[in-house]
Amino acid sequence: MYKCIVILFLSMTFYYAEAKEYDHVVQGYVIDNMTGNGMDSIHVILMTNDSTVIARTTALPKVAGELAGMYQFTIRKVGKYIVKAKCEGYEDGYMDCELRNNREAAILVKKIRLAKASHDLPEVTVKATKLKMVMQGDTIVYNADALNLADGSMLEALISKLPGAKLNKNGQIFVNGKYIQSLLVNGKDFFKGNPKLALENLPAYTVNKIKVYNKAGAASRIMDRDMGDKSYVMDVRLKKEYSTGYMGNVEAGIGTKDRYEGKYFGMKFTDMERVMLFGNSNNLNDNQRARFNGEWSPQDVPDGLSATQSIGFSYLKYLGDEDSWVSTDNTYSHTNVNNQSRTSSQTFLTGGDSYKRIESLQLSRNTVWKSYNEFSIQKFRSGYYLLNALNLSYASNKGKSNSILETSDSISALNQLLTMNSDESNLFSFAFLHEGGHKITPDYLRWKISANYDHTNTMDFSLNDVQYMNGLTPRDYRNNYRHNSNQHWDLNGNLSYSIDWPEKSINPEYDYRYIYNKTSNLLYRLDKLNGIDSTRFDLLPSTREALLGVMDLNNSYNYHEYQNHHQFQLRLTGDNDWKINYWVLKLPLRLVHKNLFYERLGRHDVSKHALFFEPSLFAKGSLFHFSWELDASIKSEIPDLTTMVDYRDDSDPLNIQLGNPNLRNIHRYNATLSMTKRGSQQRMLSVKFGYHQQDHAVAFGTQFDKGNGISTLQPVSVNGNWSTDTSLGYIQALDSTQKWTIDNQFSLNYNHNVDMTTIVGYTESQRSIVNNWQMGDVLKLNYRPNDNYEFSLHGGGNYYLIHSKRDGFTNIHAGDYNIGMNAHISLPWKLQATTDLTMFARRGYQQHEMNTTNWVWNAQLTRSFIKGKLLAKLQGVDMLHQLSNTQYMMNAQGRTETWHNSIPRYVMFSLAWRFNVNPKKKVTSSPSQ
Repeated sequence: MYKCIVILFLSMTFYYAEAKEYDHVVQGYVIDNMTGNGMDSIHVILMTNDSTVIARTTALPKVAGELAGMYQFTIRKVGKYIVKAKCEGYEDGYMDCELRNNREAAILVKKIRLAKASHDLPEVTVKATKLKMVMQGDTIVYNADALNLADGSMLEALISKLPGAKLNKNGQIFVNGKYIQSLLVNGKDFFKGNPKLALENLPAYTVNKIKVYNKAGAASRIMDRDMGDKSYVMDVRLKKEYSTGYMGNVEAGIGTKDRYEGKYFGMKFTDMERVMLFGNSNNLNDNQRARFNGEWSPQDVPDGLSATQSIGFSYLKYLGDEDSWVSTDNTYSHTNVNNQSRTSSQTFLTGGDSYKRIESLQLSRNTVWKSYNEFSIQKFRSGYYLLNALNLSYASNKGKSNSILETSDSISALNQLLTMNSDESNLFSFAFLHEGGHKITPDYLRWKISANYDHTNTMDFSLNDVQYMNGLTPRDYRNNYRHNSNQHWDLNGNLSYSIDWPEKSINPEYDYRYIYNKTSNLLYRLDKLNGIDSTRFDLLPSTREALLGVMDLNNSYNYHEYQNHHQFQLRLTGDNDWKINYWVLKLPLRLVHKNLFYERLGRHDVSKHALFFEPSLFAKGSLFHFSWELDASIKSEIPDLTTMVDYRDDSDPLNIQLGNPNLRNIHRYNATLSMTKRGSQQRMLSVKFGYHQQDHAVAFGTQFDKGNGISTLQPVSVNGNWSTDTSLGYIQALDSTQKWTIDNQFSLNYNHNVDMTTIVGYTESQRSIVNNWQMGDVLKLNYRPNDNYEFSLHGGGNYYLIHSKRDGFTNIHAGDYNIGMNAHISLPWKLQATTDLTMFARRGYQQHEMNTTNWVWNAQLTRSFIKGKLLAKLQGVDMLHQLSNTQYMMNAQGRTETWHNSIPRYVMFSLAWRFNVNPKKKVTSSPSQ
């Protein structure tokens, strides 16, 4: 392997040393000195230092959006140059620039600001047609005005209706299957601390367009080339009247079954400053919303009943005319949870499956405080940037619970466990980051320093009473007190230097990471205290000596772990090479030292060292009108050292844990190929293929005793785990007026799963291989005749094929599907109605109760008053009372059915007041001619 590395290194060195004459880009912007925006009809001239004209061009017009006012030339000689800009009605503008080195790919010229002459030009209004989606190169642009939404809708409702977009219940956004890494507002990451604030509080009526694109990071903007720091973002562009001023929402509602909600949101916008204040109080399980697009399936019902109160404050101040800022985001929330559940599970085992049934009640109070703070200086034209970030958080939890667990085989019950718990925990963490970069013409220097720390402290009281039904195993009664303390440090430093040519670069890099873990887990058997009633719950002895006398030494432990990671990496990039538009090859060598000092009935120290070669390749290009991206990588790791300690933990008498000193290093192989083709009529075809393999994967082998229902779990290294995934997405307008659109997303996944199972009485562990196929499809047909009406038909489903050659395994052929319709209709008297009716069905499952059919109907009626400032809303959620609060999950190891108490059905009336205050435009009179 290392001979191959040397040969590859020498070959790439020869490639990068190849002499070649390059074109050097001269690029910049011409903007209006007053507004800072690009203009139309700008003529740009490139001259030598003695004012000799070399070339002429025209800057991009206003319709180019963010690129308005941009110009570009190419040169080949080192030297000083002058750029001149001319526009009718403005004074001429000039800017000097210089090409210092032949290896410089580009010169980024400082912005040329043109001042108006003695007269103003009349404004020109451009009217755009209401297309839902247009393509601008690799950028997708959605027109918010082409989507019909109910009055009072927030940003989340708008995004959920975008063609090819999917918004899950956790606030994660996907476009054509690709994860959105950042949600921006007017190009700025204002909601970095909590993007869900924008989704739930930013009114949809303020949005003009939504852009989805790969945003260049600070290093890429400084060097004007891809430096590997791009991120896939969604940029919400507000309408001009909402980009400066004040806006806010205040809403209060009351519903059936004592449901209530109240929230407020206020924001001040200027070009240089943003201030936001919000609050929320409800007992609607916080993220529970009535969906009107058919995507709220029965499995999305939040668990239990919760009441939440939260407040937050955010401030962002831009410094100067470039991307420099100081910001802070602070949130505080308190939640009370009442969670009742009933769970039935089946574990697939050789010779007969095992079954468990659990009933539990949990009451808890959670408090969370978070603060995200950033200070950034980004001077792209000057060639450097600095970013400093400090994040702090504190969380506390208090809870009580009780449960009943019963384990059985296919014939009779094996054991029963009664449990009562009281726990209290708190967590404090902070994270500090300093990173920066500086252009050393024509090269680039980058560095990063980070520190992360967290400390968790937990106290838990529990009464456990296990009774075995075989009459042979004695009853096991325990009154436990557990004190657990965890500390974690993660320190990282990185230094890299990029040696650049116009179409290629070589980047040596060194990365050092230090990790420290400290854990103390002390378990005390209070039932062994003399003279104290062992049924007394939540009570400690008066002296420390008495407590130490009942320590469970078999199940108490503490350890210190030290990790040192040294990585030496060579990063190679190229543009327009080998018929590939752009490629990145990373060749890292990572040296890992892990040392664990473990105490548990004596010392059990573990030390592991490894040298990993973890290459990766990213490339993109175009072929047969398809744009494609290839991403492949190899990653390796040493298993968690705490699983490699030779120990036996029976603190849970029904689930005994063993260590395994013979675990092997884990290796992961991943490759993904994505292809996209774009055409007219909003046509877009996207295809994705993925392959994933894991060698020496850690699986928890299970030994099950059919006599008493006790499971013994031990981590083992297994081979043969691999999976593939394929997806196909197609979007198109069906008619010339683009009133009809279709959106179809198809997926096919296969998982070859391997683990180990053993039944007491068998001489050897059984290698269990389960093949899991999943095929899914989501189809949407949308008709929007005008701004007053919109109708959609939607349907989808998943088909599961799970089979195995293992003895006693019953193959599973099952599926879920749904079909429904939703509508948005403008009614007389300024009423708006939005409704969705969807049927969710499950078929083919072995358990009869899993084969269900649920009709879910959500509806909403709104009416606005006082020029749209006051909104009255009547909302009905699950009006047919068929939204299931039972969740079913199935995988290669077994199936689980869980019921939770919830509030899927209610009717609520609410009033919302929204306001928007914009500064008045200054009116100036033109001088007489």
